[in-house]
Amino acid sequence: MNCDVLVIGGGLMGCATAFDIAKRGCSVVVAERGAAPGQETTAKSGAIIRAHYGVPELVTMALEANKRFQNFEELFGGDAGFRQSGYAVLVDEQDANTLKLNVAMQRALGVEVELLSPDEFKAMAPSVKIDDVALVAYEKNGGYASPSQTVNSLVEGATKKGARFLYRAPVLDAVARGDGWQISLGDGTSLSCGQIVICTGNWSRSVGELFDLELPVVPMRAQIVVVERPTSFTGDFPVVSDLINLAYFRSEGERGMWVGSSDSADLKDFQSIPLRGGAIKHCPDADPGAINAAKNKAALRFEGIDALDKGGVQRAFCGLYETTPDWQPIIDSFETVHIAVGFSGHGFKLATVMGEEMGCRVEGENSPFPTQIFDLARFADKRPVASQWKYERAKFLR
Repeated sequence: MNCDVLVIGGGLMGCATAFDIAKRGCSVVVAERGAAPGQETTAKSGAIIRAHYGVPELVTMALEANKRFQNFEELFGGDAGFRQSGYAVLVDEQDANTLKLNVAMQRALGVEVELLSPDEFKAMAPSVKIDDVALVAYEKNGGYASPSQTVNSLVEGATKKGARFLYRAPVLDAVARGDGWQISLGDGTSLSCGQIVICTGNWSRSVGELFDLELPVVPMRAQIVVVERPTSFTGDFPVVSDLINLAYFRSEGERGMWVGSSDSADLKDFQSIPLRGGAIKHCPDADPGAINAAKNKAALRFEGIDALDKGGVQRAFCGLYETTPDWQPIIDSFETVHIAVGFSGHGFKLATVMGEEMGCRVEGENSPFPTQIFDLARFADKRPVASQWKYERAKFLR
């Protein structure tokens, strides 16, 4: 089998990359180790769409990505299940000035975000408790999408444009040949290609080694709990990033609420999973302690939720963050090998932008996005990417 470009990894990042490359008229093959696209990190993503970051380059890319989710069907020919519920960041007095500084930076870059008093936000979201809130930043264009719908739409669109997807096909070997590569896949396929795009998420360290690249990506176990909402609290509400209690919340169906942690202290309890022959093993279920903590945080922030209720949980599970030392992505190129990995929780919203970024790199075009600071060499050079104005409690997680 021959192709111009091999995309390694069939999660959302790889599918978006395949779409853009196929749109350009290049022949592209996606090699995915699983039985279907988007079944690993993507499937367990909260799929939150926002532009609230403290790194201007991330803000710029997230803003463009948000616009694409608002016009997804027109741009990609399918439905992403995007719900424009709005996105709110809640802080107390300790972080109020930091919030103002970040919002001013975001507005300067074009983000439609406003500062609200607690009472103004309460009028918008009556079920949210505001007693400890000093200030709220609200993005009306934020919200959340459907991981499965987003992936399926991109796969269908890429396939219509000529992309081929191979499943149960991990890369076993890569040999440089002339100006291209000879690749051996786990399904028995031998493939010749001119360029490689690595979008392998949590498997990036072992895949990078096949191309003599040391990619410092470590899988971290993240626990998610979907709690039951009371009958008086149904339908959509704004995605809430609670930087006081260090949690984030969004709607899950008519009666559920997704609860995740924004607490860097929880990282001590995350399990770094060793890579053995490319395999990653982790417990798929959330721990009892994480379930109780999620219920407590939901009860602290929302009316009508009882932290002591022995039921009240629809499901609880674990996903994996693909983390780097500074919790920021690696976006780089090495001649015929291009990298988009280590997104550390930012990947879902940025995937369509990264698809275009990788397409530009494959074609040798100048990138329209400010990705230079996310190069691999920054780790050896000790120049980590970080927010200028950090929140006291959330720290590098925002």
